[in-house]
Order: sequence, then C-alpha cells, then structure tokens
Amino acid sequence: MGTETDIVARFDIHLDAGEEPVFKGGELITGKLLIELRKPIIINAVKLQMKGRAAWLNDPLKKDDIEKVYFDQDFTLLERPPGKPEPGHFKWIGDFTYSLPFECPLPKGCPSTYEGPHAFIRYFIRASLVQEDEFEKIHEYYVKKAFTLVSPSEGHIVTGESAQTEDSAILGKCCCKSKLSAELALPKTGYLPGESIYGNLKIGSKHPKDILNHMEARLVDRVRRIGAPEISAASPWRTLYVRKLESNHESPNKAKGAIEQNGIFLLTVPPVCPSTKGDYEDPSKIEHILSPYGKLLESPSTATLRFRKIPFVKIEYGIQVTLGTDILLEIPIEIGELSTRDKNNTLESFVTGPQPVEEADEKGKIAVNGPFVYTPVYPYPQNAGINGKAASVTVISTEPSIQHSHQGPEKTIVTTTHTIVTHSDGHESKTMEETVVETEGEVVRTVHESTVNDDGIKSERKETTTIDASGDEKTQVETSKTRVAESSEVPEIIKEARERIEELVEHQLEHSPAKSPSAASEPTVETIVNENGEETIVSTEVIDDGETRTVKTTTITKHADGSESTLVQENTTSETITTTVYED
Repeated sequence: MGTETDIVARFDIHLDAGEEPVFKGGELITGKLLIELRKPIIINAVKLQMKGRAAWLNDPLKKDDIEKVYFDQDFTLLERPPGKPEPGHFKWIGDFTYSLPFECPLPKGCPSTYEGPHAFIRYFIRASLVQEDEFEKIHEYYVKKAFTLVSPSEGHIVTGESAQTEDSAILGKCCCKSKLSAELALPKTGYLPGESIYGNLKIGSKHPKDILNHMEARLVDRVRRIGAPEISAASPWRTLYVRKLESNHESPNKAKGAIEQNGIFLLTVPPVCPSTKGDYEDPSKIEHILSPYGKLLESPSTATLRFRKIPFVKIEYGIQVTLGTDILLEIPIEIGELSTRDKNNTLESFVTGPQPVEEADEKGKIAVNGPFVYTPVYPYPQNAGINGKAASVTVISTEPSIQHSHQGPEKTIVTTTHTIVTHSDGHESKTMEETVVETEGEVVRTVHESTVNDDGIKSERKETTTIDASGDEKTQVETSKTRVAESSEVPEIIKEARERIEELVEHQLEHSPAKSPSAASEPTVETIVNENGEETIVSTEVIDDGETRTVKTTTITKHADGSESTLVQENTTSETITTTVYED
C-alpha cells in the first residue's frame, strides 16, 4: 500500500476558534473534520479524541511514562452506513470534501499548558480514519491539533527574598595555578513575565583580563514529579533563553583586580508558564474529608474539580550566569502569574517556539501532514520589551470581543444535594445539605451538616469553600451545639418518603413489571433481602421540568431487630443563563 498521500487528499481539524486557538476551562470547543479522498475506498470508522493530560516521561524507576489525565473524551463520528445495523463497510467517494461537525466542553480546573522534554501538560484533539484494504489489513490515518489552555487567574505576584550564590575554579597548572572566584546576588527571587532581572556580580582579583567579554545569563527551567522518590523526582535544567551580558566596566578587555558589576542587566522574563503555586510535596495535606458522612458524598463536580487542581508536576525556574566555561552561578527564582482579565496583558508565543506533540500510542498509525507541532502562548504585558528590544506581540484578547455593545451569555449551574438519615424513633437523626454554585469565574460549595444524638444534643457544622478563577481555595467553617427535645419526632420528609415508597411497592405488586418505552422516567422500586434477614427497599424518582432536574432516592432498611432506618437524598440541578452587556 502507498503513503497517506495516495489515499487522503485532505484531512483537517477545523476549529471555529481559529487556527491557533486558546481556551480556558468551561468553554465549549466546536469545529468540524474536513476529509477528502483521492479515490473511492471503504471506510470502517471516523473517530475523534479530545484529551488533556500531564505526563512525566521515561521515569527511571518504572521505565515508562507516568501520567495524570484531566479529561479524555472519545467520539465515533461515523462507523456504519445510514439505515444499516452493521458497522463499517461504508464506501466514500473520491474528490469530494466531507464535513463532520463536533463539539465538546472543556472541564474547569485544568492547569495551563506546559511543554518540556521531560514532562508536559498538553491538550489536543486527534481524529482518526480507519480503513481496511483488499487484504483485510487495517490502516489508521490520523491528524492532530494541540491547543493552548490558559488557566484563568486574577494575578499572582511573587516577591521572594534576596539571594546570592558563589562559585570558584582552579585555573592553570603547577606553579601557575590561581583560584578564580565569583559571586552573584539578586535583590529578590520573585518576578513576573515581562519584568527585568538585575543583579550584582563580584569577581575575585585573579581572573583572565578579558573575562568580562565571556559572561552569559540564562533562564532555565526544570520539572519535579510531585510525590515521587527523590532519585527520580527532578529533571535536568533546560535552557529557555541565553543572553550575552554587556559589562559596564570602563575597560572590559583589560580588567584588573577585583571587579564589581552592580545593577547589571541580566534578562527580561520571557513568555513562559508560571511557576507551580503552593507546597504539594505531600498529597495527604490536601486530601479533603467530609464529616460525618465521608468524602464519598462530595458532589462529583467538586470532587473532580479538586482532583484536576492538584498539581502533578512542579515547574521551577532558575537564573544562571556563566563566566567562560569555568564558573556557573545559579539562583532559583519563581515566576508569578499575570491577570488574564487585565486588558493590558496579551498572549505571546512561548520563548522556545514550536513544540512537538507526538504521543506513544501513535506508533504504527499513519500521520497525515505530520509531524505535528504547536506553539503555546502565555499572558504577557502588551508594552513590555524583551531583553532590551521592543516586544513583537501578536495580540490575542483575553476578554470578550467588545464593540459598541456586546452581549455574552454566562452560565450558572446550581446543584443542591439534601440528605437526611433517621432511625424509626427519630433519634440519631443526621442531615446534610450541599449546594454547589458554578459560574464562569468561581465555584462556591456550601455544606451544612446537622446531627442529633441520643442525649438530645444537636451538632451543626457549616463549611463554605470558594475556588476562584485562578484556582485559589478558601474555606470557612462555623460550628455550634444546642440541646433539643429529648424525644424527637420523625421528620416530616421521612414520613412522606415512607408513605411514598409504600405506594410504589403496592403499585409494583398490582401491575406487570414490563414497561413501555415511554415509562423510562417513571419511579422505580427495588427490594433486596440479605443473608441476615435485613430487608432494604430503594426507590428512585426523576422529576425534570426542563429547567430543573431532581433525582430523589429513598432507602428504607428493616433491621433484624425490628427497627427501621431511612435515608432520603434529593439531588437538584438547575441551569440558568444570564446575558451581560459590555459597553465601550
């Protein structure tokens, strides 16, 4: 069989957001596949994958890649002829452009794109065309488009303390030996993209006369896999940018004695991914447990959001100054975040340029117009210079496109889960209500727990957690204890739930279990008896009025000692869309 160009004339992923799209969590990706064949062939399937993952490459202990998947969506756009049940065997004509539309939402909480030789945080779309030739051999052609994801941020300014380092080397041989020493000091170790870095350089008296002509400054980065053993935790330093330093000495070619270069300009921080915030070396520090129900009752939306916000790799930066090939002065620095809402910031290309995006699972597949590369972009001050030169900036707005007026829909999703557990006599009553409000800018989760024990003591706990656009999380907890009546009545909601479940059981006994297709949304009831003689009845009702969807689950357990316990859980989700008007 020939190459891909013998079969495929065109295979493109066209995104409505443009050729070099930039997304943030919560946005909807829309586009279409454009496919044109050179001749008629049988197509078995057309598939699409959208994936976001962080990967630590070639781990020295496991001898393999280690990854954390943020999302992985697979779609089959075509796998059978219309009107026929069997998959595949669909003949496509040649010299005709097929267009297959698709859409997929991006989840919130994903970290910003990062590319490196030892680790990456990557988001991409990959389309595959599966074809079986006349010898029943399967060929898979694929095309791929990686895109930048910029995590929303209100800005994270890092100052950092001053720092200094020193290094020395022995020059010459035998009786001509001398010791070359140097020291570098930085006034601070925290910087923002577009900010200039200055330092103080001291060189000992024994040095080559032209040493000031051989000074270079480098911005370097490396990654650490969080939670990994120390032997395999860190990658080597990678040079992102190198610049020859210009001395302010009056005679740089004939410098004698000790040299001090104060306030020497090293470099301007280029467009790069920010340093990883926080201390996540011990994952147990950030594990979230709810009481008294445990973390299993945490809503899926906040649990997965929390998972995505836990860093997998830690991105670190450093400044290196070299004097010839003998002296290396290195100081770690931290690069903060620029606000993605500030209109004075734009998005500019990653300082090292285009990045390859091959994946290990693509071996054996046929790349159409490969190899595939893309250039990440990061927030950068619009008027900043780059290392003494005017910045060459491609302006990509981080705000909605604003003309005289602009109407942009903003979605708000409110999920409320109300849980109540009580014994047959009303004692040992426990309730929990969780409300999650998700908007474009933040997620607010409120959990109100209440427990009444046999002594009539009511304990209440209210926990409010706010996760803002930049991923910062703040939690406020309020607790109280009060005495209530010694003999508690069974709550009204429990009484109603028991009466309802009795009606459903009676209805099930009177009618045939067979259901028509239209009955899919009718209440269901199931009875289970375990080996200890305990009987559990579970009913589920779904109420959907188009704007609000409520799933109500009631579980009644009749214990062997004759007592009963009831659990009622109502999960309500509502979605509203508001329109904001922007004006000049």
